[in-house]
Amino acid sequence: MTQIQSQSQSQSTIVIGGGIAGLTVAYRLQSAGGDVTLLEANDQIGGPVQTVLSEGFLAELGPNTILETSPRVTALVTDLGLDEQKVYANDASAKRFLVRNKQPHALPSSPGGMLTTPLFSPMGKLGMVKELFKGSWDNRYEESLAQFVVRRLGKEFLDYVINPFVAGVYAGDPEHLSVKHGFPKLYELEQKYGGLVKGQIKGAKERKKRQEKSKQAARMFSFKGGLKMLPEMLATKLGNAVRKNARVTDISQIDGKWQVSFSTGGGAVTQLQAEKVIYAGTAFGIPNLTVNGRPEPEFKPFDEIYHPPVFSLTLGFKREDVQHPLDGFGMLIPKVEGFNILGALFTSTLFPMRAPQDHVTLTIFIGGVRQPELAAKPVDELITLALVDLKVTLGVTGKPVYTHHQFWPKAIPQYDVGYGQYKDRLDELESRYPGLYFTGNYRNGISVADTIKNAVELSDRLLGIEPEEDT
Repeated sequence: MTQIQSQSQSQSTIVIGGGIAGLTVAYRLQSAGGDVTLLEANDQIGGPVQTVLSEGFLAELGPNTILETSPRVTALVTDLGLDEQKVYANDASAKRFLVRNKQPHALPSSPGGMLTTPLFSPMGKLGMVKELFKGSWDNRYEESLAQFVVRRLGKEFLDYVINPFVAGVYAGDPEHLSVKHGFPKLYELEQKYGGLVKGQIKGAKERKKRQEKSKQAARMFSFKGGLKMLPEMLATKLGNAVRKNARVTDISQIDGKWQVSFSTGGGAVTQLQAEKVIYAGTAFGIPNLTVNGRPEPEFKPFDEIYHPPVFSLTLGFKREDVQHPLDGFGMLIPKVEGFNILGALFTSTLFPMRAPQDHVTLTIFIGGVRQPELAAKPVDELITLALVDLKVTLGVTGKPVYTHHQFWPKAIPQYDVGYGQYKDRLDELESRYPGLYFTGNYRNGISVADTIKNAVELSDRLLGIEPEEDT
């Protein structure tokens, strides 16, 4: 029989999940004087934000950067005392490379440059000019990102800019992703201003007033010891409030409070009570929860959110074995180019202390929605595939002197067409179960910055702090 260990002390808030979302909301509630317990199912906090330091190389296993898009992100880093550890991306990171005809070309950074670049044909450039004279969509149905881009900018722009960009950010496919839910700010540019170029100009003035920045203009940063410094510092601040290896099995409402049951191994089940419960785990973990000892039918649909598999590969080379100058953020590869890898980040160009002297580091991504079957192949086979592609695109001639890999069987939630149903369902669940809240990268943005911002907004709501105006 399962052993039950009941703890009588009342906890004001229990946070389920020790990724960036859970750590952020728990830290802010505790900082405001709240009594908080954070339950993490694994023995490591941070979720996909993981960093490995070895042999002078630094490998990020999940996200590689954070964008300073919101003052909420900046404030959190400052509150944690991490400003001196923060490192901004090298100025060269402003340059992005796109592959066309098997070779990387720098993506122009200005509208004028888009009209002179060899990346696009004369017809493709004409399509971009015509965007200025197209009106807003009438919302007769929800568009995919691909439909939106073809309508406004043409298929060539879709194939050679949006397709590789989406593969790099979402590991996704623009044919499936919803422009309204996956790229809401892009959607709003058209709805509010009538066009993308016009919206960029007018929207910039409004963002400046609110001290916010577009993702294109926001500065990119990490930390001297990698992104893991953020979750580690949050956990340090939380102290004994963090419980690892605590796998939640049930949440129940008892006498106006929430009771959370969790196992810690060895067959024992512990129960804690709280006024509020915040679920900050993964979307695909929601259906595993029971409520009052029974499966909650409204949790089951979250199984349907697709999380494609992604293989992340960090390779270190002698500098002399890579012909390309690596003078940019990285290289994105369109599907039509026919390569196996989705792209590569020039990691040692982005930030200092990512590779030993006279060496470089590349971070390569394989799989995603484009080729999910590749992500689960044996490591040696994937390294071989990557080296073939890197030889063609970047002139990599030598073998790597350092390798590190990470397989994510369920990587990034895809905000596909119809994704609004999941957002509505979360709102309904919070109304049905007072005191239960949800936050994470499946709700209002997948980036680390979006996750922080959403967690801060939730903590502000619980603390009764007036919400700030958003873009």
